Amino acid sequence: MKKDINPTDIIVGIKTLKTLRDGRILIETCSEEELNSLIRAINTKCGEQLEIMKHKLRKPRLIIYNVPEEITVGNVTTVIKAQNHEITLNGEDITAKFRYKSRKGNYNIFIEAGPHTRKQILQTKLKIGWEICKVEDYLVPTRCYRCSRFNHKHSDCKGEETFPHCAGKHKLKECTAPISEHKFINCITYNRYHKNEKIDENHSALRKDCPSREAVLTKYRKTLIINMGKKHYQQNTVTLRQNQHQN
Repeated sequence: MKKDINPTDIIVGIKTLKTLRDGRILIETCSEEELNSLIRAINTKCGEQLEIMKHKLRKPRLIIYNVPEEITVGNVTTVIKAQNHEITLNGEDITAKFRYKSRKGNYNIFIEAGPHTRKQILQTKLKIGWEICKVEDYLVPTRCYRCSRFNHKHSDCKGEETFPHCAGKHKLKECTAPISEHKFINCITYNRYHKNEKIDENHSALRKDCPSREAVLTKYRKTLIINMGKKHYQQNTVTLRQNQHQN
């Protein structure tokens, strides 16, 4: 690619160029206009060899707990704006995605908001109807369904198939381990390298209070807070990988 494309010729400034662990190449430019120029050049000169994936920043996601039953996806945004004048959107918006009923019978609503709005919502007592509702960041760790490890999807997995309940190298229908023999591969791996500060590994990967899961969520929270403070954090990025469908 470097031989075929000269950033100077297409008037593009490259802010970041690095190779990721899985072999993909990440490129960040100074603006969306420059990014689009780079994408056009790559498609023209290297389209048959390289597959381009343009990144889209996902808005922060939040959960509003215990909303009144009459509050729905259709009216929650209007209610928030009407009852919480201290929240100034500054050109951002709030988008309600879905409502669900908890096991206790309470209604929770999942929303997306811009980084500025997210910060304000978390710092205020959110008034909805006659209630003051608790709000938290909605964070779910990405866990591979193939190897049961965190931070990648099964489509990108290069590890061994590992059953989430017992850490065995087999499929669901082949597992006969009782609950007393459940083990989680992430916690097993942690203990292997931290012999003086071991954590509980005798549980399924699906357990919500798993120490490894909590560690991943803590890292997500720290990363989210840092990134929300960066106005242009990797807004104009693409990743490239070898085209697997080339002749």
